[in-house]
Amino acid sequence: MKKHFFNLVAVLILFSCNTNSQTSSNLSAAEFKEAFENDEGIILDVRTEQELSNGYIENASTIDFYDVDFEKKLGKIQKDKTVYVYCKSGGRSKKAAQLLTALGQSKVVNLSGGFMAWKKANLPVSNQSSTLDKKIQELSIADFDSIISQHELVLIDFHTLWCAPCRKMSPIIDELEKDYQGKIHIFRVDMDKSEAVADMNNIEAVPTLVLFENEKEIWRNTGLMSKQEIVKILSKTLD
Repeated sequence: MKKHFFNLVAVLILFSCNTNSQTSSNLSAAEFKEAFENDEGIILDVRTEQELSNGYIENASTIDFYDVDFEKKLGKIQKDKTVYVYCKSGGRSKKAAQLLTALGQSKVVNLSGGFMAWKKANLPVSNQSSTLDKKIQELSIADFDSIISQHELVLIDFHTLWCAPCRKMSPIIDELEKDYQGKIHIFRVDMDKSEAVADMNNIEAVPTLVLFENEKEIWRNTGLMSKQEIVKILSKTLD
């Protein structure tokens, strides 16, 4: 925990000296809601698991501010997306916004007053579990090498449980796995638990899809994709 704290302080000091064009702002609950509804950005909840049990904003990615890997996980968010960050009352999320900007996020928006302000404004709250996924896999480098050597075509979804865009991709990947059974080996990998494999493949953000043919990468995409878009790529590869 101490190491995480000092790393966080160091990056925030870097932020205070940063003069680049990246920006952050603070919005009221109503403004925050309107902003992300008119954008394809990422909502980020930095509260604890216990706090999340009392509800959260629908489709929020969730990274505990006190997680020892907090900074590392923030670094896996797509840099070209606006991040809409919040906590309980606004303190942690303000620090998280500064850290995100220091890490290179193009734009960050903080919810003034946090989740308390959101609830006070009677805005919608979700209570569904966001961390269940029975099919996500943990791979070692040896596991990875074995899989791609055994199959001519392999599509891997590099994914994390805390990432909302990843969760949206899960049912699509499940459908594709069934549709292409026997033709393409398709599955998703937990990037947090398979760091060596992610590093070996230069995965910098989630979700990232990578297609291998005869053990060589032939295509990749970072961010949400529709099933139709992925099918178009896979069909072209099979032709």
